[in-house]
Amino acid sequence: MAAWREGRTVDLGPPLQRAALCVLAVRAGRIITKDTLIGGLWGDRPPNTAEQSIYTYIAGLRRVLETTPGRRGPYSTLISRSRGYVLEREAVEADVGDFERHLAEARRLQTTGDPRGVLRALEAATECWSGPALCGVPGPFAQAERVRLEELRLTALEDRADALLDLELHQEAVTALTELVAEAPLRERTRDLLMLALYRSGRQADALDTYLDVKRLLAERLGVDPGEALRERYELILRADPSLDPAQSETTTGGMQFRPPRQLPRAATGFVGRVEELVRLRSLLTPWDGGVPQAVVAITGAPGTGKSALAVQAAHTAAHAFPDGQLYVNLLGATPGVERLEPIGVLGRLLRALGLEGKAVPSEEDEAAAVLRDRLDGRRTLILLDDAAGPEQVRSLLGLPSGNTVLITSRESFAVADDCVRLVLRRMRRSEGVTVLSKLVGAERISGDPAAAARLVELCGGLPLALRLAAARLGERPDWSVRDLGGRLEDRRRTLHELESGQIAVRSSLELSYEGLARGGELDRLAARTLCHLGVLHVASMTADVVAALVGEPADAAERALDRLARAHLLETGEAGRYQPHDLVRLFTIELADTHLTPRVRKDALMRALGFYGATTRHASTLLDPHRVHSPWPDVPQRPLALDTPAEAKAWLSKELPHVISAASQAMASEDDEIARMGAYVGFTLHWQLTRGVRYRELLEVSHHTLLVGRQTDDPNIQALAHGGISAALANLGRPAEAVPHQKAELELRRAQRDRFGEMRALGNLSVAQFELGRYTDAYESAEVQNAIAREIGSAVGERHSLLMWARARRALGDTAGALDQLEQALTLARVAGDQHHESISLLFLAELCLDRGDPSTAKDYLERGLRLSRESGQRGREGHLLRVLARVHRLLRMPEPALACTQEALAIARRSGNEQLRRQAEDELREIGEAFPGVEVSPPNSAEEALSPSASRP
Repeated sequence: MAAWREGRTVDLGPPLQRAALCVLAVRAGRIITKDTLIGGLWGDRPPNTAEQSIYTYIAGLRRVLETTPGRRGPYSTLISRSRGYVLEREAVEADVGDFERHLAEARRLQTTGDPRGVLRALEAATECWSGPALCGVPGPFAQAERVRLEELRLTALEDRADALLDLELHQEAVTALTELVAEAPLRERTRDLLMLALYRSGRQADALDTYLDVKRLLAERLGVDPGEALRERYELILRADPSLDPAQSETTTGGMQFRPPRQLPRAATGFVGRVEELVRLRSLLTPWDGGVPQAVVAITGAPGTGKSALAVQAAHTAAHAFPDGQLYVNLLGATPGVERLEPIGVLGRLLRALGLEGKAVPSEEDEAAAVLRDRLDGRRTLILLDDAAGPEQVRSLLGLPSGNTVLITSRESFAVADDCVRLVLRRMRRSEGVTVLSKLVGAERISGDPAAAARLVELCGGLPLALRLAAARLGERPDWSVRDLGGRLEDRRRTLHELESGQIAVRSSLELSYEGLARGGELDRLAARTLCHLGVLHVASMTADVVAALVGEPADAAERALDRLARAHLLETGEAGRYQPHDLVRLFTIELADTHLTPRVRKDALMRALGFYGATTRHASTLLDPHRVHSPWPDVPQRPLALDTPAEAKAWLSKELPHVISAASQAMASEDDEIARMGAYVGFTLHWQLTRGVRYRELLEVSHHTLLVGRQTDDPNIQALAHGGISAALANLGRPAEAVPHQKAELELRRAQRDRFGEMRALGNLSVAQFELGRYTDAYESAEVQNAIAREIGSAVGERHSLLMWARARRALGDTAGALDQLEQALTLARVAGDQHHESISLLFLAELCLDRGDPSTAKDYLERGLRLSRESGQRGREGHLLRVLARVHRLLRMPEPALACTQEALAIARRSGNEQLRRQAEDELREIGEAFPGVEVSPPNSAEEALSPSASRP
């Protein structure tokens, strides 16, 4: 292992440091965790100092690899990433990469029937070698890589000899193969090619001796006989079969009958699960009525869903229905470092497998497709095309004669393919996933802790690939229990790192899809960039409008990118217009964002998304109730979504509320003050929607987070708003004693800021808490001062609120006439303004005055009008109080059934909202109803959902 920079040799340091570079270089561009490096250098028994040694080796490599050695970052070649390191792919060139590119080119040229091109590519590949690979580099990873590269080298030398035979350069082939036999005497393909080369050079006896020699060696060293292919070659040479002549067909033997091809890979041993899908595939490939099989079947799905394994299993199950052959081609649509097969190459392989002489295969795609259709006319053949890059790669194969079937697997959607039945693979069910683990790990180990096994399936997202890797990890670590591995996967920062075994990883599978998009056309590149940005915002699902803000693109472009990701099965679509990634894909997007986006880009993206969420939430809340006091909103460039009616606003908020809460919480947890502030302001926009939906606990939690941000950033305005939010949530939860200190804190901050509107609003909210505590004089004084400030600054909403609380305090203090006068003023002002919320509160308080005077009939009229207005405005909390008082009215009017219905619904609202005060009042009313009407069953509802269900009677 050696390195150069600008033509000068670079000292890579001690052997283990070279081993670390080997791990990083083979997986250049990917995050390599410290655990992976430790395993690659020392295996399962690392020394106690392994982690410190890794730091030392990384530092040593940076000194020789970085363009400015000795500098303490930021680094451009060997970069620290979340939980590991990345050797930048563009910063280094490795001869192994050149070698594998030449091999890929040779394979591509083989499909086009260009033996001279194949020979050139293979000679270029072998010239990359100057000695044994990774000589002297220690560690299990280097050893595995040595074996892999050596196998590739020997195969390349065999392929080169094969190309020489195709060019009828038989003597040159004999020379090359004789050297290769000396190097690897037990390789049967080498012996097979040497026997053919010797025979074609006129040396039949030497060819037969070559067979006898390898037969002896195999018996002496391994105790086995030569394989079937080698034995058949010996028989053909022994009788000088004409098929050995280079002028004869490559796939037929002189005078011998054509044998239908049987090319399917071996089915997985112990295949389990996917029962419904297998039944569906069997019905398509072998119809129950004996009819013609489906022409094209495409199995599509996300990376790791087990498409290929299912297709091979189904093909073997249906093989008897296709007596003229089962052909298989790996299209290499998502194979790393290898060019996908061109359509003409696929056609050439199929035609040669069907007996057409190589030189007779047309070089034009349309002509070759026509010959294939001619060859398959009247036959029943199954063609399995594995790992298609998309419909375009196989379009010329989709019009085959009736009776033939093309079975395709792909990560891409085949919705546009003609006469194609699509089977989209989703995640496995939990029971299937547990069965897979039992098969791979052992039933005893899995059944010992069924709950942990079920959780492990969930953490793997039901992906067969992830389950296989989890099983492999358990196999590698027999000392781990299923729960131990589950605990490691619970840490979502390391989940993808845990789901690795050898060269196989969930991350690698997802990377192939991402890199395929990143190298594609304009739309594919936009989709790849979008996938990176999705990792910036941690919400369950998104719409195109949110992603447009996140990526900084128009909404129509964002929607096209999301649809492209959905077609690539990297996103799932559920509800119309919403997109969400599989759990493991979500973790992958977070890694992509960390790896491919700079901190500045990530911050800008998150700020744009927060700006969109906050602006639209505030706009929607204002549309629903323009009379409420909405929190201030910073001047941001993001414009809210175009919502024109309250119905549209309500629909948007009902769908987006949990995502807005998640985004705000994510931002408020940030160490960046600017992001945290924006998160707090987004949180403030949620106030009225959470209040309307009686989601007081969530309002309290969000408000506590905003207070932490206010203190972290030393921002008095955020602190004041946060104290107000906490106080409102506590008051609505029936905990006024806890609310008062926060309301006083807001009041002090507002007065310190000389914010008269804020002071006025804080006084009004303080009067509410004081009243609920029975401090009626204090509530009266707070409402009186609020009224004076509201009149001074011209705040109509403040004046209405102060009149309501002033009147309520007057009533409690015995001034019924004064209370009635102020309530009538408040009611008139609310109606003139069109404020349904304040109008319903006025009617509630008037009803209470009527009950004080012993007039339940008038109170009933007020309450029913107030209830209708409260329901129209969506204020469920106020609705609960109206129902509680209306229940009392019905009881006084000797109407037990509506009294009971109102009480039960009020109790359900109290339970859902967490308002303990309302719950106690409703339960007291239930007891009153039971005592007043002994024959009436007054048991409370089993749940809030039962009482609030559409089927429940509503007053």
